[in-house]
Order: sequence, then structure tokens, then C-alpha cells
Amino acid sequence: MVSSPRKTSAPPRKSPRPRVNRDAEQIAWWLLFAVLAVFGVIQWNWRLLLLTLLLWSFYEFCLVRTRCRVKTRQGFECVEPVRGRAFAHDRRHQDIKNDGLWNLVGRPNPRYTPKISEPNRDTGVVLVAPRVRHRLDRNDRFILYLAALGTAVSLVGMFVGLF
Repeated sequence: MVSSPRKTSAPPRKSPRPRVNRDAEQIAWWLLFAVLAVFGVIQWNWRLLLLTLLLWSFYEFCLVRTRCRVKTRQGFECVEPVRGRAFAHDRRHQDIKNDGLWNLVGRPNPRYTPKISEPNRDTGVVLVAPRVRHRLDRNDRFILYLAALGTAVSLVGMFVGLF
């Protein structure tokens, strides 16, 4: 009896860029915020404090490493990595997240158009209603509200500082 030769599996693919330690990146950002805030308080420079608040708001909107967190039809959260709390990892999830962001301000999405159903689609049972899927995670909502408030306070403070 002759055994068939075993195929060797391909070695794991290496990422084209070296993986950056996420913790070190977060620590660097928070150290920057702390240094700017302490320096602004020591110098009692309100413009630097407003700039630090605006920088933190931008970081939370666009730069923080987080997960997509859009609910799937089965009710689970998407765990794909994204940058920024306002973004998702693909177009379909970004549409859902846009609806959730519009719901945060209490308005329906003006660009929402119901999709035409494909007749050959996989029709499973929808366990999570679309209105529930469009809700953002509680932590994301809280941070996005704080970041929006921080942006508004910074911009009003900078406008007042012009006069």
C-alpha cells in the first residue's frame, strides 16, 4: 500500500508592512493630549486648550483604532478593524453607519434609498430589524456626542478669540 504524498501547506503570508503595536500608538496619542493639556494649563493658554480639545475630537472621529461594530442580520457586531468611530470597513456597512450617524442628530438620512430586492438572493430570517441595525453602539454614541460637543466648543471659542 502506497501512501499518497501529502501536500505541504503554503507558509503563512506576511503582511507587506510591519505590524505597529496598537497599544504604543494609543499611548502616544494620549501622552500628546496630556502634554498639551498640562502645558496649556501651566501657561494658562486657553487657545492651546481649545486646540487640544479639537485635536482629541478629530482623533475620536477619524483616527482611533476600533472595530466596525455594525450589527449583522443575526445580531452580532462586525469585528473588522477600522480607523475612526464614524467609519466602517466596507460600503454596505458604511451605509448602515451613516444612517446611525444621521439618527444621532435626530434626522433621517437624506441619501437613503431602499434597495431593490434581487430575486435570487438568499432569503434567511431577519433576526434584527433594520432600525435596530442602524443604531450605533452605546459607547460609540457617547464618545461621538462628546467629540461633537468638543468640536463645537472649540470652534465657538476660536471664533470668540478672533474678536
